[in-house]
Amino acid sequence: MSKIILKSSMLMALILGLVGCTDKVAGTVTDTGNTVAGVVYRADGSEASDAIVRIARTHVESGVGVPELIEVTTDSNGAYSFDSVLSDTFQLAVIDAAVSEIFFLPKATRKAKDLDKITLSKAAVFKSSLVYEDVLEPAVQVGSHFIVGVSGTPFYESVFAGDTFEILLPEGNWWMEFYPGDAQIVAKLQNSGLSDTVVYRTWSMGGELKTGDTLEIGPFIWSPTAEIDSLIKENEAEAKLVSRISGQVFCKNGKACEGVEVNLITDLYGFGFEGDSLKFTVMTTTDSLGRWWLNVPKEVPEDSFRVEYRKIQDNVVSQAGTSRYVLEKEIKDLKDTLDLGADTLVRAAGLVSKVNVIVDKNDSTQSNNCMLNSVVVGIKGTSHFVRDVACETFVLRDMPAGAQEVVLYSGDRKVMAKMLESEAPSWIYVTLTGVTLPEGAIQQIQGMTYQVPSQNIFENPLAKEK
Repeated sequence: MSKIILKSSMLMALILGLVGCTDKVAGTVTDTGNTVAGVVYRADGSEASDAIVRIARTHVESGVGVPELIEVTTDSNGAYSFDSVLSDTFQLAVIDAAVSEIFFLPKATRKAKDLDKITLSKAAVFKSSLVYEDVLEPAVQVGSHFIVGVSGTPFYESVFAGDTFEILLPEGNWWMEFYPGDAQIVAKLQNSGLSDTVVYRTWSMGGELKTGDTLEIGPFIWSPTAEIDSLIKENEAEAKLVSRISGQVFCKNGKACEGVEVNLITDLYGFGFEGDSLKFTVMTTTDSLGRWWLNVPKEVPEDSFRVEYRKIQDNVVSQAGTSRYVLEKEIKDLKDTLDLGADTLVRAAGLVSKVNVIVDKNDSTQSNNCMLNSVVVGIKGTSHFVRDVACETFVLRDMPAGAQEVVLYSGDRKVMAKMLESEAPSWIYVTLTGVTLPEGAIQQIQGMTYQVPSQNIFENPLAKEK
């Protein structure tokens, strides 16, 4: 047991002592001393800057804990360098969290040519959270800092109790491990009589995790009194591979578009937005190959959804676009990743117009006073919706160009709530108008009209049957 304590202490000391290594200029693998050096490249061929490179012993004698390791970070050119290694044979792991890519050699030597030029590939992802359930009058105060990782490998993360975490992993069937992050706490727990199986809690995935998969499970419990078979919180123990959607985005010049902001649109008509305008929500960004991944939406209010993109340059939306509409049935019972294909951005478009009110002269409940009628106008399947007083000019900017549908309905929330709760078909209270938005320009539309809904709309049986 003392060896485990020594390894954890040495780990922290080595990591703290290697800060200066990140600025070294690396060459190639060399036989000079114990030096190991090389360059790390991402899957698209670009240099992987700020990637973590870890060299670790090939095994842990007790079978638990993070192995003794040393760590550096690649420089702006993707170069890394170690002045020494722990042994002639070691594990080498590279983790690039910015693009969710990794590299792993479970058994390497300092003379291996593989280390001269390392190319990363897409990682598998393990997502969860950790709960610390203390006991009354515990013999040892454990604190809130824990280590979570794959037993005996350099793949681990520091986690605080109550927080969610995400670990990038190679594909495979792994044993995950959870234990206090302070080596002195581990020593006190062991000296108090707790066995390693209690201090170092392990859980098997029970199946192989593939590259690009995301496994989400938990929360996990760490407690000195918890039964070994109850590591996962009750009623939340079922592990699931998270079904996802993915795609690729190209810029207007035809090249892969990196850093594009991605937003998933499930509320096609903007019924759920508050305030005067709907905002673009950045859910993820594209990587250096223009690729993106998102979890499948939990709910699809309409029969379909789509993805909206925008490219920000100098704090301005320079390019925009959308994916195709994805039918709800395409993601039903999906157990893998649905690829939506490639989309190409174009220069953003705009729309300027106003909406005039139309009333039924025979309906005394209606008013043609613009100030008494608010409207919502937007582009279906995007984040571009505004709520304004009828007859007032409105402007929509930074929108996807091309063929779109303008959506128009009442801006009165009480009226819309009643309509949405009714069995009336949406065509009664939503107007759709086709429009082609010019690339890089503003489209002016005149003559948009808004029919004030009648109080008798829900009592007209013909309306429901049409």
